[in-house]
Amino acid sequence: MNHTTNRRKFIVEATLVAALALASWFSSAAADKPPVPGRTPARIILTWTGDPTRSQAVTWRTDTSASSPQAQIAPLTPKPKFQDSTLTVKGTATPVALPEGKSAAQYAVEFQDLKPATKYAYRVGDGSTWSEWNVFQTASTRPDPFRFIYLGDAQNDIHSLWSRAIRAAYAAAPDARFMIYAGDLVADGFDDHLWGEWCEALGFISAMVPSLPVPGNHDLHRAPDSTETSDPLLTPPSWRQHFALPMNGPESLRGQSYYLDYQGTRFIALDVNAFGGTIQPNSAKERVAQQEVAWLEKLLRDNPNRWTVVFSHYPVYPIAKQRTRFVEMESRLVPLYDKYHVDLVLQGHDHSYGRTHKLRGGKVVSDSEAGTVYTVSVSGPKMYEVAPLNPELFAKTLAGSQLFQIISVSQERLLFQAYTIDGSLIDSFDLRK
Repeated sequence: MNHTTNRRKFIVEATLVAALALASWFSSAAADKPPVPGRTPARIILTWTGDPTRSQAVTWRTDTSASSPQAQIAPLTPKPKFQDSTLTVKGTATPVALPEGKSAAQYAVEFQDLKPATKYAYRVGDGSTWSEWNVFQTASTRPDPFRFIYLGDAQNDIHSLWSRAIRAAYAAAPDARFMIYAGDLVADGFDDHLWGEWCEALGFISAMVPSLPVPGNHDLHRAPDSTETSDPLLTPPSWRQHFALPMNGPESLRGQSYYLDYQGTRFIALDVNAFGGTIQPNSAKERVAQQEVAWLEKLLRDNPNRWTVVFSHYPVYPIAKQRTRFVEMESRLVPLYDKYHVDLVLQGHDHSYGRTHKLRGGKVVSDSEAGTVYTVSVSGPKMYEVAPLNPELFAKTLAGSQLFQIISVSQERLLFQAYTIDGSLIDSFDLRK
C-alpha cells in the first residue's frame, strides 16, 4: 500500500472518530443542557420537615418562574452513570415579589421513604435546567455517634465577613450532620437581598449540610413601609420560603418553634420572641407564650431520648454589657429545664461568647448533679462588650471574636468545643451519662 492510500485511510478514520465524538457530545448535551439564565437553581438549602431517618427537604430559588419544579434523587454511587436509576419528585412553587417591580420564584421538595443511614445524591431544577448533584446522608435509627455545628448571630456583613465563620466551621467539621443557627441570621428578616448574601456566604454548604434555624428578633423585622397586618411574632414570608421546617410546634408558631429527634437526642427549636425583646407585651403575646410553655413541657415530659438540647435566641442569663434580665423567660423556662433535665441550651443575641457552669435553679451545681449548661455565641462581626449580670454563673466568657462550635454526641458523652474562626480552641467541656 503506497503513502497516498495510507494517508487517505488515516483521514477517513480520523473523520469517523471525530464524527462519533461529536455525536456523543450532542447526545450528552441533549441529556444535560447548559444552564439557562434566570432558570438556574440558586439558594439551595437542605432542611427537614419530618423524620430525619427517612426524609429530607430542600428549597431553592430561580429568577424566572419554572412551570415544572422538580428534584431527582438516587442512592450515592461512585459510578458517574447512575442517572437512569433516579427518582423524580415534583416540587411546589411560591412566587416572590421583589423591590422595583421584580420577581422570582421559590420552590420546595420533600424526599420521602428513604433508607436510614444512607447517602443520597440529588439535584433540583425544572426538567431541563438543573443544579449540580449534591449529597446528603439520612440519620440512623440507632443512637450512633454524630457531630453538629452551632452558630450564634450572623446578622451583619454576611457576605464579606460572616462567610469566614461558616466556611471555617465546615472545614473543621465536614462530617457535621446539620448546622444549628441561634437566631438573627440576617439584620432584617424582610430583606431578600440579605437572604441572598446569607446563601452566597454558605455556597454549596447549605446544599450538603441541613440547616436548623430558630428566629431571632431581627428575623422578625418587617419593611418600614410594610402594609402587612399579620401577627408581629410571625416571621416575614422569606423565612418560610427559604426553610422547609417541621410543622410540629405550637399552633401559633408553626415553622418557628419545632422539634427533631436525631440519633438519641431531642433537639428543640424554641422561638422565645414571645418572652421578651422589642415586641410590646399584650394579650396575644401572652397567649402565644402560654401555648409555647405547654408545648415545651409536653415535649420534655414525653421525651424518649437520652439527651435534650434546646436552641433559642435570647439568653436566659445575659452576658452583654448593659443588658437586663429577661425575667419572664427565666421564670417560665428554667423550672422546666430543671424539672426535665435539659442538658444544653444554645443561644445568641449578646454578640459575644459565654458558657455557664452546670446550673440548677439559677445556681451552680457539681458535675455529678443534674443540671443544665447555657451557652451564648456569635458568628458574625458585630460585637458587644462582656459584662455578665451574674458572673459567678459563668465558666468562660470572651468578647471581640467570631466563633463557631462543634458538638459531638454519643450515648455516654456530649463534647462541646468552641473555636475562633482562625481554628483556636477557646473553650471545651463535656457532659457524661
